[in-house]
Amino acid sequence: MFLVDSTPRGPYLDRVTRSPLLSRESGTITRSVGSFRIVLLYPSSYAVAASSLGWQVIYRAFNEHDDVVCERAVLPDDHARVGTLLTLETGQPVGGAHAIAVTLAYEPDVANLFTALSLAGVPALRSERGRSHPPIVLGGPITMSNTLPLAPFCDAIVLGDGEPAIAGLTAALMTGERGDPLWERLAALPGVFVPALHGEAVPDMLLAGTEHLPAVGQTWSPDSELSDMLLMEPARGCPRYCSFCVMRATAQPPRSAPIDRVLPWLETGAPRIGLVGAAVSEYPGIRALLEAAIARGKGVGISSLRADVLDDDFVRLLVAGGYRTMTVASDAPSQALRGKLKKGIRGRHLLHAAELAARNGISVYKLYVIIGLPGEVDADIEELADFALELRAIIPRVALGIAPFVPKLHTPLGDAAFTDMRTVDRRLARLRSRLQGQVELRSVSTKWAWIEYRLSQGGPNAGLAAYAAWKAGGGFADYRRAFEPLDDDPRRALEAAREHGLWAPAGMR
Repeated sequence: MFLVDSTPRGPYLDRVTRSPLLSRESGTITRSVGSFRIVLLYPSSYAVAASSLGWQVIYRAFNEHDDVVCERAVLPDDHARVGTLLTLETGQPVGGAHAIAVTLAYEPDVANLFTALSLAGVPALRSERGRSHPPIVLGGPITMSNTLPLAPFCDAIVLGDGEPAIAGLTAALMTGERGDPLWERLAALPGVFVPALHGEAVPDMLLAGTEHLPAVGQTWSPDSELSDMLLMEPARGCPRYCSFCVMRATAQPPRSAPIDRVLPWLETGAPRIGLVGAAVSEYPGIRALLEAAIARGKGVGISSLRADVLDDDFVRLLVAGGYRTMTVASDAPSQALRGKLKKGIRGRHLLHAAELAARNGISVYKLYVIIGLPGEVDADIEELADFALELRAIIPRVALGIAPFVPKLHTPLGDAAFTDMRTVDRRLARLRSRLQGQVELRSVSTKWAWIEYRLSQGGPNAGLAAYAAWKAGGGFADYRRAFEPLDDDPRRALEAAREHGLWAPAGMR
């Protein structure tokens, strides 16, 4: 089921220097054969990268090819002092690989991609790379919305699920160096966007399937943000229709693996099992899966809980699996706005979830909320403050995770405006004042949410602006200056998508 470690030997190795991080990692793959080298790059710290299920799944998938050696690379915590970016498994230079595959989760991480490629000695701009440079292929959650800002930097972008693309992608990459013949082979693959040939006409396909489920991770480590946890995704997609969510962009029904295909994956040495997915708490076999994991002595974690599916039995299972913090999403600060978002959650569901948590010994209740939504007024923030204090009366420790609203393309709210940063900051300040330390409040930076907005709505020029900002130092002022020439056309990507017939108000592609 899992590829086992072996002593790395091969014609491409003249030295082996494993990262010290791997001494604490389980499930590491080191190949003894394979002449084609792919580096799988996650442009963030190891702690973040090792918590990405997609990164782990693709790592194993590439290495299952007989002629491929796939090693990983991350952005070191001390990258300012790093001379050359090296792989984790053998310490080989990333820039010397035959191909570089990148997993990117969200828009602002593109700055880390520029840093990583610079450390690898690979020009970030596609136009500045020659035939001898490794082709850059990108995938990840970001591809479900707007990939156009990434076009100047990638030879190919895999849209949607990565697993169905691996076989064709690997075969194409192994046939030759960068340039027109390779680009033509890549462009012939379903769900692959090749900017050099497609221009701004992104193919109207997101790859998906059920045969690859459950998706199961490869490694676990105490150094991961999800410490010592093997990740599993038994279901993909979401049955809900929240108007802000990029899951609406997939235009595909939820799909899941039968429980008998999931249970065998519990037979691993990982001390904890992490169940992830947009709607994993609604997976039909979720309770049986939790029971089976607990029976094997595993701790359990779930990435998202819908408050309206919880009851005492469900929460007792979570507690038996080591749960001490319940995390649910309100997504809007008031009931009226939740209704407009088609969230389907009411205040009574959130209150009941808090009661269940308190009754079963869970000590922390985290509530995720988006502010700056279309139509939001100060009264909505006041309602949130009152509601948070009401929760605080039920459970001792309540924490609000606040994120400014970032409209995403291909969603019903994809053409909404970004609420003025001063307004968002004023509402955050008012919320802090009302809560007076009785409720914890953590907020995503409004400034960096604005940068995410500009990239999520932009075309290739937005990506080039981000690159200019990175070269200028990467501070917020650098981004403001870089985006200023585009201010008269902040939604170039949206209009281009409409022109090509790739945008529909219902989120159907």
